[in-house]
Amino acid sequence: MPNPRIVALGTANPTTSFSQEEILALTPYTDERRRGFFIHSGIEHRHMYLDKAAFHPTETTDELNARYLKGSVEIGCLAIQRALDQAGCSAQEIDFIATTTCTGRRCPNIDAHFVREFRMKEGVQRVHVGDMGCASAMIALQQAYNHLQAFPDHRALVVSAEICSATYYFDDSLETAVANAIFADGAAAALLASDRGGIEVMGHMSLVRSEYLELMGFTYPDGRPRILLSKEVRGIGSTMIKGLTERMLDRYHLKQEEIRFWVLHSAGRGVLERAQREVGLSDADLRFSRQVLRQFGNMSSATVLFVLNELVNSGQASPGDLGVMIALGPGFCAEGALLRW
Repeated sequence: MPNPRIVALGTANPTTSFSQEEILALTPYTDERRRGFFIHSGIEHRHMYLDKAAFHPTETTDELNARYLKGSVEIGCLAIQRALDQAGCSAQEIDFIATTTCTGRRCPNIDAHFVREFRMKEGVQRVHVGDMGCASAMIALQQAYNHLQAFPDHRALVVSAEICSATYYFDDSLETAVANAIFADGAAAALLASDRGGIEVMGHMSLVRSEYLELMGFTYPDGRPRILLSKEVRGIGSTMIKGLTERMLDRYHLKQEEIRFWVLHSAGRGVLERAQREVGLSDADLRFSRQVLRQFGNMSSATVLFVLNELVNSGQASPGDLGVMIALGPGFCAEGALLRW
């Protein structure tokens, strides 16, 4: 049975782009340490589903959730349409859709809205991967992979849509300042099939270290989302990237030098720097991850698909090239896939 392949990718962002200096001006931060999180982030621009002129940092929880839903559906639809157009596929051909987000809560969530917006068939199967953070797209890809293994003639769609600007929170902690300095809005879609050409997904692997459960995620004081992001994430995250890489190479009887491309989630400058040292990667290996971080920031679950899209658009991959794709998430987890062009 052939492995599923990523046939097409589409990405989208809100039309409004902010420099780090513009975003910093919207915050109450005046001390050099917190301002430094913005200035030294390795990020130049972030897209936000915000009106620059009308934004006020006192939105209610209902207003945040409404902005999340409107924005995620809007940019998610753009990403889906771009992936469908690239594949020459209609939405009515989709048999399975897996959606991801961690930046808003609605019932029904974005999966049902995409089905309605694109008038997908009544028999479409759905999975929504919620509250699994930046690793969600990898988990959704696993679900699409599993579906196509069972139904190889089907078409599967993975959609990650995040409005991180609906989760800003101002308090005295350093971790919320870091979160406000790096997260952004974006959506990405991937179309998968087993009977078409594309990037072969050779398999998936997970690494879950529950002793680090409390290091990353969300809390909801008075119902408002507040990002939990321990400073330990940089070190533990890079160690887990190394651990998952070693396990993946061992499973597929590969040597690290056989991997040409590294599609690592652009978690932040510190995580990428430490992962580079831990795994023994070059600047060239992380060029696409750093490019996405610089141009877009960390868009949570959508980010790793942006990195893959940058690699594909570069035209540098050749048939037979291998790639490792990894994202980190709460739990604490590293989720990965082995790719072959």
